[in-house]
Amino acid sequence: MKLTLLIFTLAAGLVLAQTAPKYHYRFDDESLTDSIGACNGKVQRLKLVEGLYGKAYYFPQEDSQARNVACSTAIPIPPEFFTKPFTATLWLKLDENNSYRMFKDLLCIGKERGPGFRLTYFYNSLHLRSGDGKKPTTIATNSSTVLLPVKRWFQIAAVYDGETASIYIDGVLKASGKIQLTLGKGPLSVGTYGNGYAYPAQGAIDELKIYDVALSHPQIVEAFLQEMK
Repeated sequence: MKLTLLIFTLAAGLVLAQTAPKYHYRFDDESLTDSIGACNGKVQRLKLVEGLYGKAYYFPQEDSQARNVACSTAIPIPPEFFTKPFTATLWLKLDENNSYRMFKDLLCIGKERGPGFRLTYFYNSLHLRSGDGKKPTTIATNSSTVLLPVKRWFQIAAVYDGETASIYIDGVLKASGKIQLTLGKGPLSVGTYGNGYAYPAQGAIDELKIYDVALSHPQIVEAFLQEMK
């Protein structure tokens, strides 16, 4: 049994090593630099705090019931990228006083009901949403069986294979279903909606990695274990 597990882990690690992220944002300074390539972003009015490694971006909200806040990010990844298979992993540390009844955008490109997609925190669950501009489609974790941590770092992985979306927490599959991600407009926003000023994450975000493939479950587990070292 131990030998089988070791072989499985080594195989997953080898495959993951051959599938490097296309974009990687460490959030260690205010430049929002892509540490792999040249797809750098822009930041406005964000605070740096201690992260999982180095620093992290903190998305404040003095009034937990407020919709708006004066901070924003924008990464010029082509919107078409998110209509094809991809994987996005990030680390999140929610504030203790987080208002669970308000949307908290973690990743967003496009509009609230589509076109485009949103990875959000809402009512103690994680949602991957898309739509045609009128009717949204959502894949979400079950808030009655999946408890999201507060005041500690945990990893979120959103995977889209072109037909199915999956959400993982700390390497464990928590939600999956059929969905069609529609083509949005504009740059990718991290931690807020629509490149800023609405639905802030109300917590800290670190180590965003975006792959141009849909990682398998073993690869998600290996990615989580590598970042835990």
